[in-house]
Amino acid sequence: PNGAMVTNTHGQVVLMNPAFRRLFHLGPDLKPGGLIEDYVPDKGLCDLVKEISQGKYIDYGDIPDYEFTISDNKYLLARAQPVLGEKKECLGAVVNVMDISDMKVLDRLKSEFVAKVSHELRSPLSTIHEQLALVISDMVEETSAGDQHILSRAKEKTQGLISLIGDLLDLSRIEEGIICHEPKPVKLEEILTNIVDFLKSRADGKKQSLTLDFLKTPIPPLVADPIALESIFGNLITNAINYTQEGGKIAVRVDLAGINIRVQVIDNGFGIEAKHLENIFKRFYRVKNDKTRYITGTGLGLPIVKELTNSLGGLIDVESDPGQGSTFTVLLPANQKDF
Repeated sequence: PNGAMVTNTHGQVVLMNPAFRRLFHLGPDLKPGGLIEDYVPDKGLCDLVKEISQGKYIDYGDIPDYEFTISDNKYLLARAQPVLGEKKECLGAVVNVMDISDMKVLDRLKSEFVAKVSHELRSPLSTIHEQLALVISDMVEETSAGDQHILSRAKEKTQGLISLIGDLLDLSRIEEGIICHEPKPVKLEEILTNIVDFLKSRADGKKQSLTLDFLKTPIPPLVADPIALESIFGNLITNAINYTQEGGKIAVRVDLAGINIRVQVIDNGFGIEAKHLENIFKRFYRVKNDKTRYITGTGLGLPIVKELTNSLGGLIDVESDPGQGSTFTVLLPANQKDF
C-alpha cells in the first residue's frame, strides 16, 4: 500500500497511515501534530506541501508530481492535492507517497540498453548515408530515373534512421540526467523570442502566421537549463508548424498561472482525436491520417519534451479537437529571486 499523510493549513501533520511510517522509518513514538519537516526528510517536498496547504494551488492540474530519494537509496514519488471545504476554501493537503525503486531500476536498464544499441548503429548508418550521397552526386545522365529514385529514397530513409537514433540517444541521456541538467538563471522572453525568430522562415514558407505574445509582464526569471527550454519550445512550435495547414495560425502565449509561468503553443491546424491524446507522449506514437501521413518524424519529439519538462519540475498538457487545432500548455515553476 502507498503511504498517505494529511496536513492542516499550518503545515502540521494531522493524519498518517502505517505505510507512510514504514516508508520514512518513523517510530511509534512519533505522533501526528508536528510540522511536516519532522516526518519528511526532503525539503523540496516539504515546501511544496506547505504551499498546497496554504492554498497556493487550488487547480489540481497545476500541481507537479514530486520524485525524490531518501537515505537508503529508495526512490519515492509523491502526489499531493489540496483538501477543500464546502466553499472551496483550502483546509490543508493530502499527500500520497509510493515506492518506485523497482521501476527506476528497470528504466535505468532499459535506457542503458537503448543507448548501447543506438550508439552501435549510428556509425555504420552514417557511413551508408555518406556513401549513398557520394553515389548520387556521381550519377551520370544515363542513369535511369528509376535508379535515381531508389537511391534518393534509400538516402532519405537512412537519414530518418540517423535522426531516430539521435533522438533515442538524447532521450536516454535526458533520463539519466547526463544532458540538459545545468540550471542557471535565464530570461524566458529572450529564449522564446530567439526560437520564434528562427522558425519564422519555416512558417512563412507555409504562409502561416507565427506570433509571440506576453500577456503578463514582467515574466519572473527562471532557473533552468537553457538547452532544455530551447528543446521543449523548439519541438512544440515546430510540431505546430508541421501539423497546421498552409495559411494557418500559430500563437505562442506567455502568462502566469498561480506561482507558475504558463507557456501555450496554440494552432488552428489538423487537431488530434480524443482517443489519441493519452498516447501522444509515448515513444514512437504518431497520429496518422489522410492529412498527417506524409509528415515525417521519429515519434520521439513529444516524449523528449515531456521528459525535459518533468526534469525542470514542470507540467505539460494538451487540448485538441480535430479540424480545430491544438493547444499545448507548459507550466514551469517561477523563481522569484533577482539575478
